[in-house]
Amino acid sequence: MGDDDARLTAASHDIASAIARRDITALAGFLAPRFVYRTPGGEALEAEGFLENVRQIPGEILFVRVERLEIDIEGDAAIVSGMQHAQVRMDGAAVDDVRSFVDFFVRLGGRWVLRAAVGLPAAAPDGTRATDES
Repeated sequence: MGDDDARLTAASHDIASAIARRDITALAGFLAPRFVYRTPGGEALEAEGFLENVRQIPGEILFVRVERLEIDIEGDAAIVSGMQHAQVRMDGAAVDDVRSFVDFFVRLGGRWVLRAAVGLPAAAPDGTRATDES
């Protein structure tokens, strides 16, 4: 694994950790100018809307993990894709949320920052797409 791969892997895990802690300041530090978050068929959110959504995640966040990361780098741009597994406690019950993601990073000032993120419903065990109710 090269230095950039290691930095992008660390950034992905750090972003997941900031979401789990609802650490909006830390999370905002990973976002590039003009950041956008998208979901299929959903409204595009700029940084402030994305951060507000993280603030408003219901329940107690037990963990957020990223898994099965794949990284593609070309110059000062990179795509990181994988699975995000989050678990929250709501009304005493643990609820799992597993989804695929694609993150577009750019290198600004020597540092990798997130320019765009796409959240996708995870594939169900039978290969179909699970419904996204968010």
